[in-house]
Amino acid sequence: MTYTPYAPSGDCKTESEVYSDIEAIANMDFTTIRTYSTDCMVFENVVPACQKHGLKIVFGIFLEGGGEGGKGPFSSYAEEQLNDIKNKAPKDVVAMVIVGNEAMFNGYTTATELASYIDHVRETLRGAGFGDDIAITTTEPVDVWQSEGAALCDHIDVFTCQVHPFFTAKIAAEDAGTFAKEQLELAASVCPEAASKGKYISEIGWPSAGNNNGAAIPGYSEQQTAIKAILEEVGSEACIFSFQDDPWKAPGAFGVEQHFGCSEAL
Repeated sequence: MTYTPYAPSGDCKTESEVYSDIEAIANMDFTTIRTYSTDCMVFENVVPACQKHGLKIVFGIFLEGGGEGGKGPFSSYAEEQLNDIKNKAPKDVVAMVIVGNEAMFNGYTTATELASYIDHVRETLRGAGFGDDIAITTTEPVDVWQSEGAALCDHIDVFTCQVHPFFTAKIAAEDAGTFAKEQLELAASVCPEAASKGKYISEIGWPSAGNNNGAAIPGYSEQQTAIKAILEEVGSEACIFSFQDDPWKAPGAFGVEQHFGCSEAL
């Protein structure tokens, strides 16, 4: 399950709110959460809550634009997150580290620059005693993997991609699981060696509100149908997006970006 410790306003949640959220996620029988960055007191609140309930964490190093001089690979912004993980993350809690989230898709970085930074992250964490069993990777949408991803294959430990069935107009809610499985296999074929060690969907969900996209219709019942289908087809390989709605986000395409919270559909 993806989890961001942000209140509806975009401010950081309180300790008690985080503990309540993590308890709810654990009670849904999830084993792992995915965070996108180390901000909003992840190590002060989220990590202890996960330890209390036996959850592991996929840590993220969020990247934006500007390269080393901005918020991209090798920037102080990225290095601060890396150092947080290196110095504060209990090694037995870390399931994976994902470097960047659709960073190439958003034009924040190049494959060459990202590949170099992934290697740097791995070298840094291995040097700090993080084991080889903690995979270091990145994630992009399927089409970006197909068009640009081959340059990353020798630099990732396992394969992860983003799949959002709603944004393909021909996919109805009941088809979300089949679509997800097909897309994962299609994307993973770009990096077969990494995929042989593990292939995952790092973000997948269905909105509960917004505007229709052809056969893809948002709504609570549709979300429940889609999530059920996704869990049936790729449940052990997918990170469900997301625990809560995100009112602080821009509405985005079809006005759905604020409405992927799916805890009520599970």
